[in-house]
Amino acid sequence: MLCLKGLLLPSQVALELDMGRFWRADTADPRKLEWVRLVEVSPAEIEKLPANRLGEGERAVIAYAQSHKEHLTCLDDRMARSFAEELGLQVMGIVGMLIVAKREGLIEEMASILEHLKHEGFRLGDDVISKALQLAGENDPLSK
Repeated sequence: MLCLKGLLLPSQVALELDMGRFWRADTADPRKLEWVRLVEVSPAEIEKLPANRLGEGERAVIAYAQSHKEHLTCLDDRMARSFAEELGLQVMGIVGMLIVAKREGLIEEMASILEHLKHEGFRLGDDVISKALQLAGENDPLSK
């Protein structure tokens, strides 16, 4: 979730990232980012969701968002996004979240973050990266 003070991240997502570091040492640790705040989502909150086939982290994000609808919900998985939208949540992907974070001054630049995400397997075309950087004010669209 994104609020004006930064990114709110359910602890379940942080745990998934911790497990990811067993396979890839360079997996991000959100605890080391000053603009990320971990939030707790109880198993009971998650169990209140309608039946679904999502992972624990995605379910925690959606459960938290259900009780905090003033925040944007950040999900990139297509099935998770559809599920959240069906529940009436306002959903944004990671590229949109990075643009907002840049505009809010939470991150200094996003070009290297986008390149890292692309390297990690996120499907980000050069056109998407170019447009995102333009929207974040990191390049001059006329300089090409």
